[in-house]
Formats: sequence, C-alpha cells, structure tokens
Amino acid sequence: MNRNDVYDAVWKRRSVRKYTDKPIESDKVNALRGSISSLNEASGLTMEFAEEFESFRTVLTVMFKNVRSAIVVKGRTDDPHLREKCGYYGEQMVLEATALGLGTCWVAGFNKRSGSLNTKDDETVVCVISIGYSAEEISGTSSIPDAPYRKTKSISEFLEGNTDVPDWVRAGVKSVQFAPTAMNSQKTRFQYADGLVTAHIPSGKLNMVDLGITKLHFELAAGGKFELGSPGRFTKG
Repeated sequence: MNRNDVYDAVWKRRSVRKYTDKPIESDKVNALRGSISSLNEASGLTMEFAEEFESFRTVLTVMFKNVRSAIVVKGRTDDPHLREKCGYYGEQMVLEATALGLGTCWVAGFNKRSGSLNTKDDETVVCVISIGYSAEEISGTSSIPDAPYRKTKSISEFLEGNTDVPDWVRAGVKSVQFAPTAMNSQKTRFQYADGLVTAHIPSGKLNMVDLGITKLHFELAAGGKFELGSPGRFTKG
C-alpha cells in the first residue's frame, strides 16, 4: 500500500470495539498478511493475522463484541526495542486496515498463554489489534479535519521548548493528535531546536508502544524518519 493511502487513513481511523458478522474478504486478508510479512522482515517482529480469534470472546466480552479476527503484535523477547517497534509497525497495520475499510482497536493485557495465540517461548505478545467491519456509526473523511474527533492535547502541549516551529513540524504534531495511545494519555513530547526534532516519553512498557505509534504519525505528515529510542532524533526526508 502506498504512503498516501496510509497517511490518508490517519484522519479516518477510529477505535472500534463492536463488529458485524461480515467476514473479511480473502483479498483483503491476503493484502494484510502480505503487509505483515513485509513489516516483519523489515523489523524483526513476528506479527501474525489470526482468524476466529477466541481470546476476545473469553476475556473481553464486556468491552468487545463479535471480534472474529485480530493482528497479534509480537516479537522476540530479547529485542531491546520490542515495544516501540510493535507500536510503530502495528500502527502501520492499523492504518492499512483503515484504508481497506476495516475497523480496528489496540488492546493490551494478553499474554503468550492466551487462547488463539501461536506464540513461541522466546516471543512476547505486546498487544493485540482487533480487526473487522465496524458495527458502530463512524463518520470520517479523507480530508484533514480542523480538530481531532476526541479530546486531545494541543500542539503547543506536545512541543517542548521553542514553539516557533516550521510548518512541517506543526504538521507532524497535528498528525500525532490523531494517534491512539493507552488511555488517551498522549505522553510523547517533541522538542525542536536548530532544525532538529527529537521525541521522548517517560519509561514504561505501554509508553514505549505509544512512542512507536506517535513517531509513525509524525513521520507520515512531516516526511522523514526517527531513530529508535527515547529520545529519538528525526531526520527530515
């Protein structure tokens, strides 16, 4: 999927917890599996697409309804950047699924012993992403909206230090306003000085997932690439 389709999905994505009975068509499943394979090769992760995902039916039936499929976001336990990578590459799958007309939701709290998880002893399941056709009423447009659909920190709250920044930095942070984070906590902060952007976040397992997600959103809007870690420097592309 091309970058423009993924970037366009930033403004359409919503967290979906209720799904219809409609199965995902085989061509879309194949497209998702192809992207997962490519991203695993690029990242060293071991993400998988799982059909008939029983874990949601036994663990999260109160919050989630009719989850048929999921993306298991996982990788080698000894990877020092495992959680950030899972956030970054898992969110890419979320946006690709959105571009295909599918709903998704990030979920933490699974472990390698949960049902439906084909996990090796040297792997850690960081998160699971539910996926399917939304049964919820969701409005969306391909144009960039003036404000996020939910409560969010302001652009100035995301930026530390000099808030007199170029348009590409402001565009990157605006995209971050639409990024999903644990409990909508939005803890990632950006600094701009002498033409250099850095991103950092307090330590914590889910925080590192959020860091990966927000870095991707910034990159898609600003054009460039962050290095791994907190703080991570951004190179404008």
